[in-house]
Amino acid sequence: MPAFAWAYLPAVDSRVLAVARARAPEEVAFAIGADEYPGLDAGPYSHWFDQHGVELAGRIVGGDALARARQLCHYLKSEIGFRGSDDYDDPRGNFLNDVIDRRTGSPVAMAVVLMALGRRAGLEGSGVAFPGHFLVRIERRYADPFEGGAPLDRERLLSLARETLDDSSQATACFEPVGVRTVAVRLLLNLQRIHVQRADDARAFVVCDRLFELTRSPTHRVDRGVHALELGATRAAISDFEAYLVSHPEGERATRAREELRRVRATAPPLLH
Repeated sequence: MPAFAWAYLPAVDSRVLAVARARAPEEVAFAIGADEYPGLDAGPYSHWFDQHGVELAGRIVGGDALARARQLCHYLKSEIGFRGSDDYDDPRGNFLNDVIDRRTGSPVAMAVVLMALGRRAGLEGSGVAFPGHFLVRIERRYADPFEGGAPLDRERLLSLARETLDDSSQATACFEPVGVRTVAVRLLLNLQRIHVQRADDARAFVVCDRLFELTRSPTHRVDRGVHALELGATRAAISDFEAYLVSHPEGERATRAREELRRVRATAPPLLH
């Protein structure tokens, strides 16, 4: 468990934010993993990517874009044995070190592996925040590494997106490549859902702190306050609730924030008011 989970530290460690400005999605994924595994050494895993990237580059010779994308996905699934995780509620599916060790992970983590391998083999891939499964675009082809990576038909995907979003413009936007920051947010949202489901306030607090650090979203701030309160960090909770109410005075979360503030102020020492 993160060493600082019992108390509030307001974004003193900005490695996730700093790495999110980088080009490589695996870097920010390892930074997120270091919250769960303090002292995590990403070096051996980066070397693993390098080794397999060299091997893969020797196999991808010639062919059109579709053939190269197929070779990459075949290598991931059939040669080194990666598969989508059967358990969406296992947090290990979102920590890249665990995903590499276990050869299984969440859709976004699997996409990170595919992009990292492809880049080292000369196939530049981009993340695509498609509804449901996070996809990878490789040379204008779309692949779902979670489902084995077979290239996907854009028209079929567009139809699925329209059914899910009920908005044609939003559906079309789903095909645009996203940056490293979006990959980080998707991983963190997965972890937030899992930790909340497990009533693990310590880990949920850390994840919400990271989400707020990355997005500055008031929603993540009020969520952070809820977990801070459960952990006994009353001052931090009050600060988060008050800040949220300034920007969002209405709505379900605002109602909860006010209720929590009333409860805290009714029982807290005067200095906390």
